[in-house]
Amino acid sequence: MRKEIYINPKYASLNDFINRIPEKFEQLGVLIHTGRNDVRDVDVDGVRVVIKSFIRITGLNKLVFATIRKSKAQRSYEHSMNLLEDGITSPEPIAYINCYKNCLLVNSYYVCVYTNYQPVDELFERPLLESEQALKAFARFTYRLHRLGIYHNDYNVSNVLYSYNGKNYDFSIIDNNRMRFTRYSYFKGLRSLQRIQLPIEKLAVIGSEYAAQAHTSDLKTMNVLILFRFQYLNKLFLKKQFKALVHKTKN
Repeated sequence: MRKEIYINPKYASLNDFINRIPEKFEQLGVLIHTGRNDVRDVDVDGVRVVIKSFIRITGLNKLVFATIRKSKAQRSYEHSMNLLEDGITSPEPIAYINCYKNCLLVNSYYVCVYTNYQPVDELFERPLLESEQALKAFARFTYRLHRLGIYHNDYNVSNVLYSYNGKNYDFSIIDNNRMRFTRYSYFKGLRSLQRIQLPIEKLAVIGSEYAAQAHTSDLKTMNVLILFRFQYLNKLFLKKQFKALVHKTKN
């Protein structure tokens, strides 16, 4: 197996550890998430790191990611660096590793510094009176992202973390392999919010504050948000129905 490894020069001292990750991953630290990807929390030489293993690579993507497109691990590293350069909080990248066999990408790993920011979904689950200021802060943060031309293609409450110092909220973006960097567009910005799964009254707070930042109508903004959300849910429904039909036909 051939390995391609890139390490942030700031963390060159972790070179030996990073080189061993593909062979030792399942024995390292604590498994904190499993599913489409496995994530481990590891303490190495006094540095607490998170390692994400992109293990669910389909047959076609094994070829695509080995030839014409960057791996998810590499994109996670580069996009996170771009965020930090733009002043957006994200766990600091340490390294990425691509593993190839027979000219195909069989696995990739992304390594970053552990963050003690908390999941934003837990914050937004609180009653509206308790979460309203956080929702407004989130809307302002989102608008700032979009004005910088940053669009997270999987922007949902599971991929945003937060900290609160008693006065101000700070938000951190994770799972950064699916991102676009382009010019600001009001409608592109609102479409990027289609995956935000919140009750309508909380979505309305976000929409109203986003509209205020964009100096446009909050009613128009809310109507567009609801439309994009409906289209997204309808797309998911049709996709689910199609998969069910295919499965039924095969059986």
